[in-house]
Amino acid sequence: MAEVELKLLNIFALRTNKNNLFYEGQTIREVIRKFVKEYKNLLDDNLLDKKKKGLNPQMLVLLNGRNVNNGKSSKIKVKDGDKIYISYPISGG
Repeated sequence: MAEVELKLLNIFALRTNKNNLFYEGQTIREVIRKFVKEYKNLLDDNLLDKKKKGLNPQMLVLLNGRNVNNGKSSKIKVKDGDKIYISYPISGG
């Protein structure tokens, strides 16, 4: 298992009062599920998937700064030292 840093941005940081968390896992999905399990009671339903085990597919997920929201992010393997960022999608001008 790899130890990765989960970086919480915007609403995720506000809800949990955390900016960085560390988890062990083999895939992005496994790491995010551990986060959701630990902090589910602080997250709104619109941030979670229908089963309340992962994030809503509309949330932004980055691995080492690269967008991995392509429907296959759950299968992407992580390695020691990787950084996973999660954010609520924000747009504007």
